[in-house]
Amino acid sequence: MTNVSDMTTTEFAAALSNVDVALIPVGATEQHGPNLAMGVDWRIAAAIAQRVADELAPTVVVSPPLPFGLSAHHMAFPGTLSIGPAAFSAVLTDVVLSFQAHGINKVVFVNGHRGNENMLGVLITELTYKHKVEAASTFWMTQAADVIGRHRKTDRWGHACEIETSIAMAMTEDLVRGDALEPGDLIEDYGVLEDNYEPFAASVVRSFASRTRNGVFGDATQATLSSGVEISDVAVERTVAFVRDFASRPSRLTPKGI
Repeated sequence: MTNVSDMTTTEFAAALSNVDVALIPVGATEQHGPNLAMGVDWRIAAAIAQRVADELAPTVVVSPPLPFGLSAHHMAFPGTLSIGPAAFSAVLTDVVLSFQAHGINKVVFVNGHRGNENMLGVLITELTYKHKVEAASTFWMTQAADVIGRHRKTDRWGHACEIETSIAMAMTEDLVRGDALEPGDLIEDYGVLEDNYEPFAASVVRSFASRTRNGVFGDATQATLSSGVEISDVAVERTVAFVRDFASRPSRLTPKGI
């Protein structure tokens, strides 16, 4: 048993002597067009975290997932639930400090939403330097980037696309709307250096509704279960390798280490 929410307090206390790392799945509840249900980001993150924990038990525990993320860019689409960076950071900091109070001083955020990436970078830095908790963050699209490159069918992919729909087929099948899959209805209106799919792009803030009419990038009609299995297996395998090494290394939280 590795999921904190499934344990009694006495079971958790008994497990603590073996635990080196807490995994914290984070995602979002946001539109994915007609292709995927809105909880797909946090559900995928939770599924990956659970598989990693099962592989590394008893040295890892998993917290309940945070189902909300930084999704302001999706708010034009009904149903999206977004929280701001202050709320995101505050909740996760308190969860991490709770683990620290119980003697767990290493945490890994298992992320399922690209919109969280910048804030997670800030958060793991603050946790490490301010709170003396060794913190790291993983994201399946990064860990499986080479495999994704082989299965990608479109130039503008990354949201409710052939890749995300494939991994959802493999890990959260109930969230896939197989009878309603659509390719992205894209709005090709990019200013100078605004296109982040091209080299030399500047950082700009644009809503999803300004980029796609149906909330979709890529082409979910080209998603396959076999692609999703390969992507998810590689993401889990590499995350396991990272967490195993992260857990086994001596603490770097010394004057020289930081």
